[in-house]
Amino acid sequence: MSDVFFLSLPNARVAYRLYENPNAQTDRVCILLHGAGVAGEITFAPMMPYFTQWRWMLVPDLKGMGDSFHHHGEEGAVSIDELTSEVEALLAHVKWDDFDLVAYSLGGLVALNLNHQRSLQGKKPVKMALLEPASLDREDLSTLMDVRQKYRNASKLIRDTGDVELGVACFMDGVSPNRRKHPVAEATTQSRLAHRPFGFAYALDAVTDHVGLMANEPHRRQAMIDASEQVFLFSGELSHDALKQHYDLLSVQNPAWQHKTMSACDHSLPFQKPRQIANHINQWFIEGSS
Repeated sequence: MSDVFFLSLPNARVAYRLYENPNAQTDRVCILLHGAGVAGEITFAPMMPYFTQWRWMLVPDLKGMGDSFHHHGEEGAVSIDELTSEVEALLAHVKWDDFDLVAYSLGGLVALNLNHQRSLQGKKPVKMALLEPASLDREDLSTLMDVRQKYRNASKLIRDTGDVELGVACFMDGVSPNRRKHPVAEATTQSRLAHRPFGFAYALDAVTDHVGLMANEPHRRQAMIDASEQVFLFSGELSHDALKQHYDLLSVQNPAWQHKTMSACDHSLPFQKPRQIANHINQWFIEGSS
């Protein structure tokens, strides 16, 4: 556990935690970005005891999730660029310019966008480990938009009907159609995503909106990929074959990218194999480190 700190920004009050590992093998630092609907600490706490490479780990809650809110206190629409800018502001606040990055799902898209924005500013690329990052789950962008429409339907269900259980089930059927539906696991996922259901819904729409921009202007996604020099992609064995095929292709096309499929996992992989994933991440950040 860590104390919660808050950074007040023009359009947000961003909550974050800062963890120190006194036994770290390096003095490097890392920011960890969570997925849609589930706070940073809940997402990464299971991995924290196993990380060995970072002295400090920064775990924010993206706006609309965890303890981060719009200033007006109500849930509202967000965008990927907005979330990215708020992460940039937090990094400036803690005075981090040289850091590693671990991110999951929605956080993976924010991470890729953050790295691209930094490249436009002439900053060096960030080394990243991304767990099923949003926007890379299909090679073909029109197919990806068709997939995202299922998530648009899920978010609309939540907001229009207030039926959070049905909306979350719709999301899970879209993102993890081949998952093993154990009642306890299903209930746990429901509980996590129902904490701030409207924030979750707006986060889903933020990704869909951004994928829409990419579908209309394919160079947007390619520029983001090109700016990312060293990326370790994680996928779940039970995730869609097209996702894993695209990750394989990216790891062939980009020499410093790797792809690892985690057995018996679906999109919920950080909650399913935290120790094994942390061990792979440790090794990834050891390789090529100075």
